[in-house]
Amino acid sequence: MGNQSISIRLTDRRVICALLPKTPMLSPEALAVQYRTGDQVKITCKPIQPVWERGTSRLQYLEVTAIQLLGRPSAGQLAEILSERLFREGENLLDPDSVATAPIGDSRLSGPGSDELEHARETNLQYVSHLPNFVADETQKRYKSSTASPEWSRLDTIETEITFHGNGTVRRQIRRDGKPWKQPFESLPGFKWYGGFGSEIKPLFDPQCPTTIEYQGRSEMGPRQLLEYRYSTPIDGCFPFFYFHYQRYNPARTGHVFIDSQSGNVLQLDEDAIGFPSEFELAERQEQISWESVKIGEDSHLLPVRATCLAVFGSGARYRIEVEFKNHRHFEASSNVTFH
Repeated sequence: MGNQSISIRLTDRRVICALLPKTPMLSPEALAVQYRTGDQVKITCKPIQPVWERGTSRLQYLEVTAIQLLGRPSAGQLAEILSERLFREGENLLDPDSVATAPIGDSRLSGPGSDELEHARETNLQYVSHLPNFVADETQKRYKSSTASPEWSRLDTIETEITFHGNGTVRRQIRRDGKPWKQPFESLPGFKWYGGFGSEIKPLFDPQCPTTIEYQGRSEMGPRQLLEYRYSTPIDGCFPFFYFHYQRYNPARTGHVFIDSQSGNVLQLDEDAIGFPSEFELAERQEQISWESVKIGEDSHLLPVRATCLAVFGSGARYRIEVEFKNHRHFEASSNVTFH
């Protein structure tokens, strides 16, 4: 629970998000007194016109009208709940001092490829923690098909100026088929692609994450010698959630990562997310991201340059997105101060 909204996890591990109304009984302060992490509750909501919530950088589609306590967790249930990453990320006003902080996994490898993996782990975690602030021009070409019409047809082209600052990305100057889009990027219709700026790398290598990595052998990419690893991570691992309207879900992932054998840098990552609940709109998502050394000013940085994404919905609708980043440049912030 945050300062404006609440998130409730269902038994199928979907998370339902809703705004809290500006009423005394359902204020964040009142709910923080009445409820604790792990409580079983019944929540009643009403649909609303989408409202942008700054704290989560998301549109909210529901508003809470009532909450009823159904039961408290046992000590064992609470310990299991608090050990999960879901309750350790973001803002939570419920029992902030009781959240577990112990490691939840260890992806270290022994045997062939293990020394190279540890070098890659150190190199890429260092890379993620020191990403430069920069701006790039992003182009997403989107295509759509369905089980009834399997041929791909062009949907639109989305152009944005994407800014990476700190640990977050912001898309501005959005244009859809050449015309300005005045609303947030999240409000664009259809499936959208978000990744590429470290959100895939840290969950892959962080020893705190429950990711298993297996050495697959060596290969080549042009003049580069590559190390290939297969990885997998369970439901509610460290990879980002998928959001659809008022629902979010973090599925299991599998994939391959290709690492430069000399530098240890990740050059390509393939990911397949499957096993979504039937009530969730998405059925499968595949993506492939490629990084290259890009010059910004006088320095070179490993940054994403292209990606492809395939999203399959339970309805049979399919989206294919081809992403390209160009013109990487320094992020600059300025302000004017006037003295009277």
